[in-house]
Amino acid sequence: MRLIHRGSTDATLEIAAVGFSIAFTLLYLRGAVPVCYVAAFFGSVLFAILCWRKHIFAESALHVFYVGMAVYGLLATGDDWRIVSWPLAEHLPWLLTGAVATAAVGYLLSQNPLAHTPWLDAFTTVFSLIATWLMLAYVHENWLYWMVIDSAAVALYALRRLYLSAALFVLYLAMAVDGYFPQISWFS
Repeated sequence: MRLIHRGSTDATLEIAAVGFSIAFTLLYLRGAVPVCYVAAFFGSVLFAILCWRKHIFAESALHVFYVGMAVYGLLATGDDWRIVSWPLAEHLPWLLTGAVATAAVGYLLSQNPLAHTPWLDAFTTVFSLIATWLMLAYVHENWLYWMVIDSAAVALYALRRLYLSAALFVLYLAMAVDGYFPQISWFS
């Protein structure tokens, strides 16, 4: 009986988290700032709980970070919302830092016998932190980061049998393509 209850609770959490997360990204793509961060807040809270329950610990911590970033985005967004573009040289320190941090977090997670897919969890978490910061700074290339992260996240969530979440990241991948290429307007 307990397994049935836990499973239905996880399914309900996942459905709600996915719904809020889709709402955030669609609103962000449409420039509905700062209201998109309200959806981000609720989706992040729910995903933090779900990931913890599924022993995806770094992702759970990532979603706690997202809660804070949703609050930051809500409070810090002004009327001067405009996209900037960085040359490759400005991305190199972020990429190097991300690689080193992924190795460190992956190693730490691999020491926990309950952690599933620690290296993949570390990669998606570390680079999501970087991409989130770039997103909040309105750096256009954040979408390139998300394309790679979302592809990896599909595998991460599918391996944990969170198929709706895996499908969400397929959708996120399509949204990242839409966000990066102005001539594509699947969602925006």
